Amino acid sequence: MPDARNLRRGLEAAAVVMLVASLLLLRPGPGRAAGGGGGPMGGGGGSEVGGGRQGQAVEFYRKGEKLRNRGIDLLRGASEIDDSEEKMEAFREANDQFERALRYFKKAVRKNRKFHQAYNEIGFAQRMLGNYDDALEAYDKALKLEPDFPHAIEYRGEAYMHLGRLSEAQRAYMDLFGAERQLADLLLRKMKTWLTLEEKKPDSPVPAEKLKVFGTWVEERSKIADQTAALLNGEAPRTW
Repeated sequence: MPDARNLRRGLEAAAVVMLVASLLLLRPGPGRAAGGGGGPMGGGGGSEVGGGRQGQAVEFYRKGEKLRNRGIDLLRGASEIDDSEEKMEAFREANDQFERALRYFKKAVRKNRKFHQAYNEIGFAQRMLGNYDDALEAYDKALKLEPDFPHAIEYRGEAYMHLGRLSEAQRAYMDLFGAERQLADLLLRKMKTWLTLEEKKPDSPVPAEKLKVFGTWVEERSKIADQTAALLNGEAPRTW
């Protein structure tokens, strides 16, 4: 069981996810999370994983995915619960799933130190538990192994945001904007949600002026995103 401090941090992270539960549909699923052709090692997407340490790593990864997905489902279900005690219990159960998933993902990287997808999932689980510094460490490892891994870039951008490292979160968004537009849009929506919550906190660790500047930037980027989305969809009239 997590101690009171970790539980509070975890529930805060869970509350943010609950508010953007529909956005989680865009995060990579069991096959897509690998960043490859569908298989957990980014290979051809087949179901055979082989033996030895690599096979064991994949099996641990898949077990972790199942637990991670249960945690996400619990958070989605919590959004439909009115009773505060029942909602808190759903958050606790989700935390338990993420903690168990984390243990499996750590087992996976112990078997295969180059398993960047598993490092990415370690970061995701840590972030759901409110452990943003540990999440950043995991994302950094994933991106050291696979520098252009887009899901790790998006996740790390969100972790930066929760730590108040807003300029680095902005950089993550810009890195995604040209190459991975769907993930860039997802991160921008999460930024809006986080900003709304943070502005309401009486004891936010982020200075009010810094939040204001970040809010202005988010608003400007939202306008640009809307304009370019229209161009991409062929909805805007030609001006050339």
